[in-house]
Amino acid sequence: MSPEQERSKLDRMLLRAGQSATLVRLWGTSRTEVAVSLHAFVGDYKPEQIIEGSGLQIGFSKAIISTTEINAASWPGAAASGDHAPPGDARVPRKGDELRLATGARRVVVAAWEAPRIQGDLIRIEMTVK
Repeated sequence: MSPEQERSKLDRMLLRAGQSATLVRLWGTSRTEVAVSLHAFVGDYKPEQIIEGSGLQIGFSKAIISTTEINAASWPGAAASGDHAPPGDARVPRKGDELRLATGARRVVVAAWEAPRIQGDLIRIEMTVK
């Protein structure tokens, strides 16, 4: 499948099984919010997935998001390309970013990673949130 087909397939799944959310990064000493609205699938880790030494704890969840809304909003924007930007793709959430769910719950990103790219295109991002 092409990157566009895979992204479209993921977006349909997130609309069906996910929920509305807002991904937020706080910038600078003024803690200015840079946010993007998107859909996320959030599911709790099962007890058998919490392996000693893995860092996972009861209450942590796995979240899956698409890059569709992130790309459309150019999130996190120009601030990500400054001199103090960490290495890697700025679209991938960082530890401490927030995933605010439509239910009102606020989840903090513990870790985030790129799902395998398709023809070099970032389609899906997975995160552990608490």
